[in-house]
Amino acid sequence: MDPLIRSKVLMVVKIPRKLIKWWKMFSSLEQHELMQKLGTLTSLLDITPRPDLVEVMLTYWDPQNLIFRFGECEMTPTLAEMSGLTRLSYIGKDMILPRDHSRTRFLSDLGLKDNKHLKCLEQSWISLDYLFARFGPHDSFDVFWDEFCTTKAKWQRRRLEAFSLALLGLLIFPLDDRHISTRLHSVVMALFHEKQCKTVVPMILAELYRALSEVRGGVRYFEGSNLLLQLWMMEHLHTASLLCPIDRALRDRVVCIERRMKYPKFMYPVGVTAWIESLGLRTNGNVLWAYLWLPLDDILVGCLMQPFLMLIGLKCVRSYTPIRVMRQLGRRQEEPPTLNLRRHIINFSKKAADEIRYVQYWNNAKRMKKNTLVKDVGRPECTQEYLIWLQSIPPGVSTPLPAQLRGRAV
Repeated sequence: MDPLIRSKVLMVVKIPRKLIKWWKMFSSLEQHELMQKLGTLTSLLDITPRPDLVEVMLTYWDPQNLIFRFGECEMTPTLAEMSGLTRLSYIGKDMILPRDHSRTRFLSDLGLKDNKHLKCLEQSWISLDYLFARFGPHDSFDVFWDEFCTTKAKWQRRRLEAFSLALLGLLIFPLDDRHISTRLHSVVMALFHEKQCKTVVPMILAELYRALSEVRGGVRYFEGSNLLLQLWMMEHLHTASLLCPIDRALRDRVVCIERRMKYPKFMYPVGVTAWIESLGLRTNGNVLWAYLWLPLDDILVGCLMQPFLMLIGLKCVRSYTPIRVMRQLGRRQEEPPTLNLRRHIINFSKKAADEIRYVQYWNNAKRMKKNTLVKDVGRPECTQEYLIWLQSIPPGVSTPLPAQLRGRAV
């Protein structure tokens, strides 16, 4: 088996060919509209998954503090970085609140008649095959005309929504066996009809945190976007001297990072053993702390009402505070306060119990403006107190995942 796809942890290791085929069926205008809604998430169709890297990253994850600890370095994905990678804005927008829909409502929103034989909808999932057959080929409406309760003109619009549902469900919020969560339909509706005031970035980050911690706890399937996670990590592994001005100017960071892998100076390790050694040797001087292309003039760092924000995911709530990784955001790193984030780990099946309160936190987010940036984000700064504090905690080492992971065997 290819060492790049042999992994103890189940995750997205191949982009479904049918999803790629579906994308190519859209006109250039339709693809442009999808990119307006989904940002660079559509570029993930061209990514080569690196499960070896993600599996090793998991062994360095600290679920208590929601942070990676590589050797001398502490790092974690941030809202600003996820926003930059995806080209989806988040400041000044509301979090998307996920909702379950009944079978009838789900099908009706797609312009389909009710179908009691779709038992998968009772378990809140749908398959790529089902969606592709009805919304992929240009003659799908004519072939399945008796299943639709809409006009062909409206069906043309819903093709874009159905594709977005499939892409989000397979590459961003994946489930085992390539099931597509129907909860994502509420996310798609928000992106298509409320994009100017809604953002999916907090949801992406919350589900990444959940997936990282759950696999550390023994769950076999990684339900976050391992594709975005690998891109986030790879962009931090090259010092500023390797990155040229042209590289900084490219708008699509997903495409840029993938293309770099073809150049010798951007060679990455291959295999779990090589990645364990590589990440374990990270120091303050051999990582790129702040992405050189990332706009950092205005960032969210917590809440005015408490030290951290609460991000609402697809089926979880996770706390967010980048207070330990301020160099990633172009700020001086100071000694961080001690926070107990574990008691703020919340999972839900229908709706977050204190959803209104979390929305209030988000609406009262603490922001840092341009005047708090260091002079040169390429030269990270930290206080002497922070360096002393860092020496007082154990260095980050690779800790093996549980011997028996819960779920389907690889």
